[in-house]
Amino acid sequence: MSEDEEIQGSEAAAGSEDNNEHEHEHEHRHSHSHRHKSKAKPVLYSVLAFFLAFALFLLSCCAVLHFTVFSKDYMLGLMRNNGYYEMVRSELQSGLENLVDASGFNKQFSEDFARSYDIQKAVEEYISSFYSGDSTLVNTVPFKQQLYSAIDVYIADNNITVTDETRKNISYFVNEATQIYVAQISIPFFSTIANYIYKARNVLNIVTVSLGVFALVIVAVIFFTNSYKHRRFRYLFMASSGAALAVLVLPTLLLLSDKVRKINLETRSIYSLFVNYFNTLFYNFYIWAGVLTVISVILFVLYVKHYKHVLNS
Repeated sequence: MSEDEEIQGSEAAAGSEDNNEHEHEHEHRHSHSHRHKSKAKPVLYSVLAFFLAFALFLLSCCAVLHFTVFSKDYMLGLMRNNGYYEMVRSELQSGLENLVDASGFNKQFSEDFARSYDIQKAVEEYISSFYSGDSTLVNTVPFKQQLYSAIDVYIADNNITVTDETRKNISYFVNEATQIYVAQISIPFFSTIANYIYKARNVLNIVTVSLGVFALVIVAVIFFTNSYKHRRFRYLFMASSGAALAVLVLPTLLLLSDKVRKINLETRSIYSLFVNYFNTLFYNFYIWAGVLTVISVILFVLYVKHYKHVLNS
């Protein structure tokens, strides 16, 4: 072999070695880039799962508020099911009896009047005005009219002579009785927040729809950008189970603290209504947490099923 042929052969070998090194470096860079992307994707989907959990938590809160705090039927249902009307009637009668003793009427008058007056209708009209954005003041006109009519009947039955002094006493009696009536029918803490709830209803609807759209977008991104089904269900399971845990936290802490039962209110009827109102509100949170838990279990089963399928294949 000539000297020129040896030189050409060595140059060819060197070129081949350079090409191998270049290809090896390219493969190394590609492998490093692939590993970097594979590490970034779980982080990205975990962040999406966190935002989805947060959206589902807020959606659950909005749903509970919609069916409880913002619902007239929820309030009226509590009053019917917990004997609220009878408690109000009993307290109204007790208040009128004390007033009757000081006014010269007999005790039977207050009992008959409290029994005949439609307490349920008066309370429901007051609650309806509260949720419709009207005045939260108790309408005392029907009460005064019926009370004056009852007094006229009482005067006629007992042959009482009506004088100017009698009329003044009657007027005073009716005004005092009306104050007792207003105190029994009105719900102080509801009257305070009435306008806020009425105005916030539309805002709540907008927030609920926006959160629903936001959650659906994240679900679509997680579902359609993961080629492996088990990964889709894994991140959806993480989101739903996280939301279920978050929904459980607030009512559990408040129920365990027992602060609702320890609150001091003026009347037994208002206290009973307050305790039942918030206890039922907390139980509604548990219902939604239960729904999210069921969804989580279904997603976990699907995740395990498709994960085993990947391992077997």
